[in-house]
Amino acid sequence: MWKGSNKFVRRGPWNGITHTDSSHNSLLRSNFVNNEDEVYYAFKMIDKSMFSMVVLNKTRSLQELLIWSQTTQNWNVYSYAPRDQCDSYGICGAYGNCITTQLPICQCLEGFKPKSTGYRDWSQGCMRNKALNYSKLDGFIKFNQMKLPDATNSWVNKSINLEQCKVKCLENTSCMAYSNLDIRGEGSGCVMWFGDLIDIKQSSNGVQDLFIRMSASELGTKEGRKMKIVVIVTATAAVAGVLMLIVGYYIYKRTNLGNITLFAFTKQSTLDQ
Repeated sequence: MWKGSNKFVRRGPWNGITHTDSSHNSLLRSNFVNNEDEVYYAFKMIDKSMFSMVVLNKTRSLQELLIWSQTTQNWNVYSYAPRDQCDSYGICGAYGNCITTQLPICQCLEGFKPKSTGYRDWSQGCMRNKALNYSKLDGFIKFNQMKLPDATNSWVNKSINLEQCKVKCLENTSCMAYSNLDIRGEGSGCVMWFGDLIDIKQSSNGVQDLFIRMSASELGTKEGRKMKIVVIVTATAAVAGVLMLIVGYYIYKRTNLGNITLFAFTKQSTLDQ
């Protein structure tokens, strides 16, 4: 939803079941269609005898879902957005995580710190504690129960799985995060985000996992330790290889010098005779 020329409220991307920031709704059945011919979102009442409509309330700056009451013969507000401060678009800035149960509601994601020194100023968002290597040594931290970031700068592939999505993200230095496109069953498809991650929210309504790119040195996970071990083992193997070459060369030289001395002694003995 826009207010003038600015984004005002954004629902999370469609994940095959619902939007990533929507709670379960027992009255509505939602549907999202995206093909070569058309893209649209629709909903219908499960109880076909009920009537509903969605309106924009200009006075209150709300999007409202109204349901007709046969009893009162009036339209009643069933749900609305924004529901709280965290529904306001990008309120915590880039890499800021909005959590309604925290004070302040804006928190930097793990691995990030506030850009601004002002306690209440989150407009600048957060920045990384440690810079990325922009290589395959980078890894990912998994964040649960997330409203996924604004997908304006994103890439989607329906045919690859989550592990393939991770590999593709690592290969692209502009890729900052990835997730499943569809969470039904074991999950399928791939979404990758490029550039700063905007409008992130964590709540009990969130049903999606988001994997955000981090420097290997920032990872406290098993994956991060594994990467560090690989680097250490590789370096150790290289040093051991150099030492073996030096020792081999020394033995080779010593053996050849011994042969020369023995040959010279034998030759001298023969001349004396």
